[in-house]
Amino acid sequence: MLAIALASAAAARAAEPAAAAAWSIPTWRGAPPPQDPRNARDALRNSLTGWIGTVANDGYLREIAIQPWNYDWGGDTFYGASYSRRLLRFWTDFTLDFELGGGYRAGQTNSPEAWYAFYVRYDGFPWRNRVYTSFGLSTGIDWLNTLPPVETGTPQNPEPHTSKFLHYFSPELAFSLPDRPQDELVLRYAHRSGMFGLFNGVWEGSNVLQVGYRRRF
Repeated sequence: MLAIALASAAAARAAEPAAAAAWSIPTWRGAPPPQDPRNARDALRNSLTGWIGTVANDGYLREIAIQPWNYDWGGDTFYGASYSRRLLRFWTDFTLDFELGGGYRAGQTNSPEAWYAFYVRYDGFPWRNRVYTSFGLSTGIDWLNTLPPVETGTPQNPEPHTSKFLHYFSPELAFSLPDRPQDELVLRYAHRSGMFGLFNGVWEGSNVLQVGYRRRF
């Protein structure tokens, strides 16, 4: 019995450096337990995501978010890619990421687009051992070279204020299997707007509903 106890203690001590090595980002106010699936994701601090989406021709953020099926989609198709890096885990269930992305709106607008953003994500859902899930919110800046009609208005009723640079607010859901932390399916609602007139007096904006594949490394 003594030999078994000594062997167990030695195995536990040997596992401690491995667990510490898996934890590769700064933490504040707590980290997940050693066997938590979030540790494997935090060890993969970098990620690349490919995006495809459809752009709404009209509607406000709050209205589309509640009833997206009631709005006119498809004026543009969005193609893009982004790089992100995990910066910090805090309060155990939250992470802070930085993202840099670019893409193209093809169809009606035909314009390049680029953005940077900081994402706060929550991943403390109780079912994470079966399907890892995170929910994120962003704040950042989006640049669009050619503005779509939903932002400029019509010749008969033009918008009085426009801007190529607007705020980037993009709620996001990401999913992955517990044993495949490197692969994620992502759903994002990318919204650029003037933040109630903060950007050059702009109140309108545009919305992209997009899906992506994220590879962590």
